Amino acid sequence: MNYEVNGLKRPGHKEFIFIILLVLLLIPALQHHLQVVKEPPLNGKFQLPTEPNLDSLNWESWFEGSFQVDLDNRIEQHVGFRSSLIRLNNQLGYSLYNKASAEGAVVGSGHEIFEEDYIKEYLGEYFIGENTWSKKVSRLKYIQDTLSKLNKTFVVIIEPDKASFYPDKIPLRYKHLAKGMNNYECFSGYLKAQGVNFLDLNAYFSTIKGKTEYPLFPQCGTHWSYYGATFGADTALDYLEELTGLELTNIRIRENVIPEQPRHPDYDIGLAMNLIFPIPHEPTPDPVIEFTDSKNTKKPSVLVVGDSFYFNWLNLGIPAKAFSSCDFWYYNKKITKSDRSQAGNVASLDFKNEILRNDIIIIMVTSRMLHNFAWNFDEQLYSLLKPGYNDKKESFSNQIRAYDVHFKKLVEDAKIRGISLEERIADEAEYLVYMDQKKNPEKYHSREEIVKQTENAIRNTPEWLANITQKAKKNQISVDEQIRRDAEWMYDQKAGH
Repeated sequence: MNYEVNGLKRPGHKEFIFIILLVLLLIPALQHHLQVVKEPPLNGKFQLPTEPNLDSLNWESWFEGSFQVDLDNRIEQHVGFRSSLIRLNNQLGYSLYNKASAEGAVVGSGHEIFEEDYIKEYLGEYFIGENTWSKKVSRLKYIQDTLSKLNKTFVVIIEPDKASFYPDKIPLRYKHLAKGMNNYECFSGYLKAQGVNFLDLNAYFSTIKGKTEYPLFPQCGTHWSYYGATFGADTALDYLEELTGLELTNIRIRENVIPEQPRHPDYDIGLAMNLIFPIPHEPTPDPVIEFTDSKNTKKPSVLVVGDSFYFNWLNLGIPAKAFSSCDFWYYNKKITKSDRSQAGNVASLDFKNEILRNDIIIIMVTSRMLHNFAWNFDEQLYSLLKPGYNDKKESFSNQIRAYDVHFKKLVEDAKIRGISLEERIADEAEYLVYMDQKKNPEKYHSREEIVKQTENAIRNTPEWLANITQKAKKNQISVDEQIRRDAEWMYDQKAGH
């Protein structure tokens, strides 16, 4: 309806609503071009596509529809107030539905935020099998004993994790899932049984749970808090003293400073959620550490291979004060010195020299990363100390477990097939060995390797496998046994045995 005042028509309700909608549509465009309001950027790593343009427009892209999809994506990624709208959406999801917008994060009871992978590991979904851990720990024992003869100390440190520490706070949707054997339980059991030096900080944190002044894990973070990391470091130094017989630097918390904003990474998941309002949480202190040396204090050279939990020790300055040198190999790839300077890639180093020049070699790992223990470092170390070792299937198995995307695909595939994850990884490794043998036959020389190559060839050739299956039935043995017999017979015939 229009209204007439002094001969002039004023817009009615419909026209007024239309004008409002038009203005709302124009505001994002104006913001994009003029940047009227300065928006804080989103937290996290994002790679935005370039601004919308017509560079990719041609007849083919137009009729395929790829140009339209690409243009729509570019416009959406560069719309004005995009960051604010994302924060609004994330805030509504968290406030109304307890939804964590950060990738891989979930909200548990008491608004405790977890990385979902820790929960899956705790429940046993990523369990790589007892046989795998038995073999790995046997090799670790050999590594430890061999390094000991060289006057070097080898240690495994298992860092704590939130899911094991707060099983009661895991989101309700996981509570109905049956908990099976997990990597932490199996691995730690074999380490104890075989006498490998290891410090179980996961178990230690459970013993002091509820007895500390501040939280050992920040509510909105995935790592131990700086406060908790200090407890872990103090315990680790005591343990290293016990193992080596050396008197090491003593540390203690002189005071706990409560910053206005938690020190990174004590609020890392909270930041990654990109909310409008910060999540209320308990104070997370930034401890001020006092280091004490005596005339008998020794400062050994140390190599640490581990995950991101170590960075809290590094940021607190503990390695620089406690050791004469302490290189950190992040996931056995990137090198960080104790002064926090970056020093390139591990692959560029002389591996043997690096091992021999250090007094203590430590593998630090949290349970979330146990399935890819220890980013191939354990195999490299074993190969160095046991010349002639060459288990290509184990090498490929390690590669599978270390590549997170591929590993998780195999986790799901194992469920679909109704087999264990250990079996699925073994199958995949055998296939990779077979393909590698076909591509690089010169790498395979031993009888066992050539027999295995023939076995894989039989299994991957349908007509050959069908013939072997019939032969196995006739001989009243399993197909696997018949494949093995034929492969060994072929090798022996060729070798003239």
